[in-house]
Amino acid sequence: MLNLNLPRAVGAWLNNFTISRSGHADATDTVLLWPPSPTRVLASAERIAHKHLSQVLALEHPKGYLLTHVPLFKVVKVPKQHSYREWLSRTGLLTVDFVLCDEHGYVRSVVLMPTSDDDARLIRKRDRLLRVLEASGLTVAEWQRDWTTEDRQRLCDRVFPKTTADASYVDAPHAH
Repeated sequence: MLNLNLPRAVGAWLNNFTISRSGHADATDTVLLWPPSPTRVLASAERIAHKHLSQVLALEHPKGYLLTHVPLFKVVKVPKQHSYREWLSRTGLLTVDFVLCDEHGYVRSVVLMPTSDDDARLIRKRDRLLRVLEASGLTVAEWQRDWTTEDRQRLCDRVFPKTTADASYVDAPHAH
């Protein structure tokens, strides 16, 4: 009886074909199948916002950090009494556009870029993100196009609103 296994034979032929053309032995090589190339990280509006936010950060926290496209789980922490894995599955793909940190790396403010209102899925994701950020007590601001012409100190007041004395931030590590 003749035992032909066509899928295995075709796979072997394709494997030999890719080995001879690329010099790689693994036909499932990620780099081979999806050749990477550098890309633009920030869109035009994001680059403009980054420039102005970095100037504002220098006023409030001269040694601070301005981070972009930060996953939500890096911005807030949650108690581990419930499944952290489940929390990550619910929020793991959410990202914050800009995070302004003090010199110790603590988040002081979050700035979000505006989104289009025509995609229901994006609106739900943004609502979930805002709900978590508001519950954390962080200052959240949505970037406004007219902020580019605003005085730096006024913009600083929008991004870093002054809090009352009993809830003010200190540029020192928290004792949480």
